[in-house]
Amino acid sequence: MHPSQIIVLATPVFFALIALEYWVSVRRGLRVYRMHDMVASLSCGILSQVTALFTKAFMVGIYAFCFEHLALTRLPMDNLAVWAAGLFLYDFFYYWNHRFGHDKALFWAAHAVHHQSEDYNLSTALRQKWNPSGDLLMKGILPALGVPPWIVFASFSVNLVYQYWIHTERIGKLWRPIEYVFNTPSHHRVHHGRDRQYLDKNYGGILIIW
Repeated sequence: MHPSQIIVLATPVFFALIALEYWVSVRRGLRVYRMHDMVASLSCGILSQVTALFTKAFMVGIYAFCFEHLALTRLPMDNLAVWAAGLFLYDFFYYWNHRFGHDKALFWAAHAVHHQSEDYNLSTALRQKWNPSGDLLMKGILPALGVPPWIVFASFSVNLVYQYWIHTERIGKLWRPIEYVFNTPSHHRVHHGRDRQYLDKNYGGILIIW
């Protein structure tokens, strides 16, 4: 299975969970969704995936070149430990890319759209930027370290799919050991918070340990 198929296969689940969250909120009399805001989020998600069709081909060439000519070593693809290490390293570099997305004006110009929603619900997770920005450089480090490009793309897809479910207010705090290790809805609500003490916190993707 091509790594990009992970997102394709997850998309129907994304929409099903949005429908479920909307239905639950209506049943409980909660104003969780507003139509214009949800449409804006879904439009951003569609545009992001359309532009990805063109940028991914460019990225494949860069990562293949880095892996073939610049890699310090070449790790095998048929080793489960390499896949685990690739996912772990990707999450580490995602943290820094995400942090730069908030700290540096050029990167914030691309990332800001994700934080412009007036609501916080599962559709907000789909409100993504349309240009690769600093992602190319950050992800390109992994092939240079010897991580096969296929694992880099798979790690990207898994990381992105994981972060979908944390964009909700319907899930409270989880078991404390989980909260200490993984990025959860409660952590990510802080990241999207607007109060001064909450600004620019919790940049992690899958793990919160960074």
